[in-house]
Amino acid sequence: MTNKGNLAVRLAITAGLAMAVLQSASAQPSRVTVGTGPAGTAYNQIGTAISAGIQDALGIPATARPFGGTSQYLPMLHRGEITMGINSALDSQEAYSGQGAYTQPLGEVRALTLVSRSPYSFYVRADSGLTSIADLAGQPIITEYRAIASFNQVNAAILATAGLTPDDVRGETVAGIPDATRALVEGRVVASASVLGIPALREADASISGGLRVLQLGDDEGALDAVAGFSTATMEPGQAFVGIVEPTRVPHFDVFMNVGASLPEDHAYVLAKTIHENWPAMQESMPMLRAVGQDDLAPLNFHHPYHDGAVRYFKETGLWTGEHQARQDKLLAN
Repeated sequence: MTNKGNLAVRLAITAGLAMAVLQSASAQPSRVTVGTGPAGTAYNQIGTAISAGIQDALGIPATARPFGGTSQYLPMLHRGEITMGINSALDSQEAYSGQGAYTQPLGEVRALTLVSRSPYSFYVRADSGLTSIADLAGQPIITEYRAIASFNQVNAAILATAGLTPDDVRGETVAGIPDATRALVEGRVVASASVLGIPALREADASISGGLRVLQLGDDEGALDAVAGFSTATMEPGQAFVGIVEPTRVPHFDVFMNVGASLPEDHAYVLAKTIHENWPAMQESMPMLRAVGQDDLAPLNFHHPYHDGAVRYFKETGLWTGEHQARQDKLLAN
C-alpha cells in the first residue's frame, strides 16, 4: 500500500474514533442540575446525595440547586430548563394533570426513578400535652405552604384521619418547611408538619426544652387513600427520627426524581441506569434513601408517566412489566 493509502487509512481510523468519542459523549448529559427544596430539607439532602453519585459515576458536573419549594421548579422541568427535580408523587400528579395549584397542565413532566418513601406528619413540643392529631382541634397550626402547594392537601388529609377539617383548627400559612419549623420554635403555632428526620427538625428538637413529639394519626387512615403516593406505617423510637417517643402511626409518601420530556432519551436512559446501578452506594451516603430497595425504583403505583429513556432501561433490567406499560399508556392518553 502506498504512503497515500496508509495516510488515508489512518485518517479514516482517526475520524472513526473521533466520531465514536463524540457519539459516546452525546449519549450522556454534559452536566446535571437537580432542583430541590431549600438547604436542610429532605429534598435537598436527597438531591445532594444523588448528584454526588452521578458526578462520581459519569465524571460530569452535577449539583443540587435549592429553591424555595417544589412549585417553583416543576414549571422549569416542564420547559426543560433544569435536568432533574425531586417531587412527591402528589405534586408530580397535580402538576402533570393541571390540578391543585397548577392552573395549566405541566404535561412535559416525566418520572425518572422513585428515590424515597418519606415519613411526613405533624409535630408539637413534647411538653404541650398533645399526643394525637385529634388534639389539634381549635389549635393554631400550620396548614398551608405557599411554595409547596400540594402539601396543603396532605395536611388536610392528615387532619381528616381524626375527623377534622382545616376549619376545625386555626390555620396559618407560611412560605415553606423552614418557616413552619421556626413558627413552632418561636411559639407562634402549636403544631407544624414536615418530612421527619431532616436537620431542621433535629435543630428544633435540640433547641426546645423537652424536645419534639410527632403526633399519632387518627383512626380513619383511609382518609389518606385519595392522596397520590401516600401510605401509612408504624415508626418505632430510634436515633434516626426525633419526636418518635412511642410506636407511632405516620404517613409516608413516594418521592420521585423527575425530568422533562425534552431530555434526550439516551440521557434519561444513562441517568436511570446510573442511579439504579449506584443505588447501594447512594443509600450508604444517605440513610433517607434506604426505604426504597434497588429493584423498587420503578414502582407500579405511579401517577405521572415515565420518560421513554427510563422505560427503555427498566425494560432491559426486567423491572418494567405489562402492568407498568398499561398504566403508562393510560396516563399518556389522558
